[in-house]
Amino acid sequence: MDSPIRPAFAANCIYLDNAATTAVDRRVLDAMYGVMAQGHIGNAHARHHVFGAAAHNSVEAARRQVADAIGAEAGEIVFTSGATEANNLAIKGIAAHLRSVGKTHIVTSAVEHASVLEPLRELESQGFQLTVLGVKPCGMIEADMIERALRPETGLVCVQAVNNEVGVIQPIEEISEMLKGRDILFHCDAAQALGKTKFDVSNRVDFASLSSHKIYGPQGVGALYVRADKKHLIEPVNRGGGQESGLRSGTMPTALCVGFGKACTLLEDDSQHLRGLRWTFLNRLSWLKPTVYGHSHPEWNVPGILSIRFKGIETETLIMALPDLAFGVGAACSSGGAKLSHVVRATTGSEQAARESLRISFGRFTTQQEIRRAADLIIEAVEEIRELQGVA
Repeated sequence: MDSPIRPAFAANCIYLDNAATTAVDRRVLDAMYGVMAQGHIGNAHARHHVFGAAAHNSVEAARRQVADAIGAEAGEIVFTSGATEANNLAIKGIAAHLRSVGKTHIVTSAVEHASVLEPLRELESQGFQLTVLGVKPCGMIEADMIERALRPETGLVCVQAVNNEVGVIQPIEEISEMLKGRDILFHCDAAQALGKTKFDVSNRVDFASLSSHKIYGPQGVGALYVRADKKHLIEPVNRGGGQESGLRSGTMPTALCVGFGKACTLLEDDSQHLRGLRWTFLNRLSWLKPTVYGHSHPEWNVPGILSIRFKGIETETLIMALPDLAFGVGAACSSGGAKLSHVVRATTGSEQAARESLRISFGRFTTQQEIRRAADLIIEAVEEIRELQGVA
């Protein structure tokens, strides 16, 4: 498989931030070029002429590809600009319905992405009741923990499929099974699940948010899965053209949709490759005794996301000491640079742990050679910092 083109400004830098965004697969680029080349200029909503009809057909083919990747029907896929918009559409879009039926209590976990927690806080400011549950030290929230928080007026539960910072896989099937027959809607942020673990909407989620650029597709496009029998419950967040079954107005970016669809057809089982990288990395670092956050059992942790901490060394110091490593700090979707990880705070109860944690995330194109070099660079930096600190 061809490696992505490395830009000149980062010729010597090792990319270990795949949980933030992945390189675009060359096969995805080829598919996108096919609808961006000269002559492919139609608006997918102008189906009365051949250019628009061709663009429309390309978008609909991509919609089917995304649907097939999660076991959905094409009509259940609403294209968005990404998972952040999808999360907002699901949460804000269902608010009017919940209010109308008196189901204004919502349950979520403390380790959700900010694009889930912040819209929920907004609803709370508008009179909704919000319960944010703590998690186990590994970052997991179990079905019985949610069940104990439910009330007669609970209308929505929001739990992610895979945590973006510590890589823990949440028990979505068990939570869904517990919610059956309770007249409670279930939204799942699945941005980090697609391509990393088996995610199928037959798990009975009502809404699921997806992202293209986490699966080697282009940035700027994602989707919200809306179960067919729940579509009438969602109100659009932005209005204007009535596209996407009236749920998301705006011209469809044909090439981005095509890229997302193509990426969904290229989902591979990279787990063996990623586990090999993880083992090499941790084995090489083991004598430094880093703290590793996340679930220790491989069935409950995606191998490509690793949250580690070197006690006594703040992440900002490591960033300055490691200019040739690109790694994650907190959530990448936060603007204005690094923020303390609310996930590590939730799992440890420690501000200091959050200040000293960094996220390493491997990907399809990461090599063993890169991992060995990255580990050696970290060892060198940590040793030098500890020497300056007077720590043996």
